[in-house]
Amino acid sequence: MSADFAANFFNYDSVEVHERSEQLALLAGRPRSDWAKVLAHTETRRFSRDETIISAGETDRALYLLTEGTLGVRLQADTEKTFKAIDAPSVVGEVAFLDGGPRSATLFAITDGELLRLRMESFETLSAREPELGRAILFDLARIVTQRLRLASDVIARTGG
Repeated sequence: MSADFAANFFNYDSVEVHERSEQLALLAGRPRSDWAKVLAHTETRRFSRDETIISAGETDRALYLLTEGTLGVRLQADTEKTFKAIDAPSVVGEVAFLDGGPRSATLFAITDGELLRLRMESFETLSAREPELGRAILFDLARIVTQRLRLASDVIARTGG
């Protein structure tokens, strides 16, 4: 299914933000060899529409690379309203990955898709072997976190929350 078809087929009227893949690219412009090194440290997980991927409050220190599909985000305080939709390719789970705290939101599948899971232990192994690549991942995650924070701040300012 093409991204254009999915965007037109699914009704996102109740979604406050639809995050498109080109907005928050991880390791954009890096050589394929770097991606091969990252992918060698991940585990693949397929998911089905309506499946819960991550639950708010869980303590799983892993980063997820969304390679196919669209995920919905529900904030911990509101388990019914979808705050944001995220299209592949994208990164999710970056906050708990970086700070080791509990998951701050629930992610569920809007469509069928696939994730690659990078556990913290696997990232540490990768970074020890490839320190420059590890540094690049961390800087990109910092950029993604700050962009998402700016977006959340804009939504809060618009809604008066």
